[in-house]
Amino acid sequence: MRAPLRRPPRPSPSAKVPALPLLGELETTVLEYMWDHGEIDVKDVHRDIGARRGITVSTIQSTLERLHRKGLARRERVSHAYRYEPALSRGEFRARAVAVAAGDLKGAAARGVLAAFVDLAAKVDHGNLDHLEALVKKARGQRGAR
Repeated sequence: MRAPLRRPPRPSPSAKVPALPLLGELETTVLEYMWDHGEIDVKDVHRDIGARRGITVSTIQSTLERLHRKGLARRERVSHAYRYEPALSRGEFRARAVAVAAGDLKGAAARGVLAAFVDLAAKVDHGNLDHLEALVKKARGQRGAR
């Protein structure tokens, strides 16, 4: 088994969250595939996604290259080919997307987004409200410790 690909250092929590790049439908599908399978190569993705859709190996290769250039995939050359893995976990990606979307909201707009989020969380599972409450208590405790 190969050693995992090198990970870049994590940004500090106070750093501004960088915007996520826009993704096409195939890029999103391939990124989801990487999250589900971990380290992959072009042949893996073509076999499981490309062949079903009638997409060529070179299209899959180009898609993985774009994800790499966008900072969403890491790669390492192994023999004559690259192996890829996601640069962010699914959770990190989603958290960044929410942080970017909500980052510029102030005042009433922010309160509206928070209220909508709480309503949605409650509709999905009332246990989410308990979890949110615990997260708020933790954040308040951390803020007070500074």
